[in-house]
Amino acid sequence: MSTTGKIPPITMSKLYVGNLPEETSEYSLRQLFVEQNLSCTNILIKRAGYAFVDFTDQSSADRAIDKLNGFSFNGVSLVVEPSVAGKKKSVTDFPITLPMQVGNGWM
Repeated sequence: MSTTGKIPPITMSKLYVGNLPEETSEYSLRQLFVEQNLSCTNILIKRAGYAFVDFTDQSSADRAIDKLNGFSFNGVSLVVEPSVAGKKKSVTDFPITLPMQVGNGWM
């Protein structure tokens, strides 16, 4: 009887890195992670001053948050936190305020 070993699935942890200076490149951001002894797998920089950074495991991502959240990078304080998938807003997510009659007028 032979047992086959199963390879556990690779889990990725994604972080949001915000408040990036306009001139930030993937290279300069990757250098920051290397200088802090943080190993990331993928960096996706968005033009609006933020990036998403992938890590192979949650403990590496947690270390990055501890080391870099609030870290001064090119004169600005970085925001580093877990990336949360965007949720589409529905009509029911917003409170509906209907006008009500007060005296002889509407409010």
